[in-house]
Amino acid sequence: MKKLFIRYTTGFIPFIALCTSSFAQNSKLSKPANDPLSQEVAYNMETKSTKATVPPGYSVTNINTKAVKNFSKTYKNNAAWFEITDGYMAVFNEGGIKTKVYYDKKGRLIGQIRSYEEDKLPRDIRHLVRSKYYDFHINYVNELTALNATVYLVKIEDKTSFKTIRVADGEMTETEAFDKSK
Repeated sequence: MKKLFIRYTTGFIPFIALCTSSFAQNSKLSKPANDPLSQEVAYNMETKSTKATVPPGYSVTNINTKAVKNFSKTYKNNAAWFEITDGYMAVFNEGGIKTKVYYDKKGRLIGQIRSYEEDKLPRDIRHLVRSKYYDFHINYVNELTALNATVYLVKIEDKTSFKTIRVADGEMTETEAFDKSK
């Protein structure tokens, strides 16, 4: 089980990192970033339909109906939908947690990323990180879920450095470390 988890997360984490880097442009959009439409479609849960304001000369690529149905069964939120290279992404905010849900071209769930601050982090994960990095402040958390496995990427900092801690199955690994400039 552990080998299977590692095999899938090593492929899923780089994919997610490309999609969610806060310092890079999102290269996964089907159209250029300056495109006025940028393939966004709002899904309205009350009317169970998609709607978009389409400028003249543009067309909206249809989101796979199976993806929309799967989304509506799991989440009770309105979401902005985006077509990405390998499928679709639904984005919504709820209670201070930004959630991105990924589907393949056939509408099957790939995984999700939840991004939030320290106060939303599960107590056991926070305790595990704080027990080793007690002088650090937890800035931000990305929670990656795929194939019923969850990995936490915890962004922390102290007076001299920034670090990213990966927490999975009760084990911590330091994946990034940067010194602050003086």
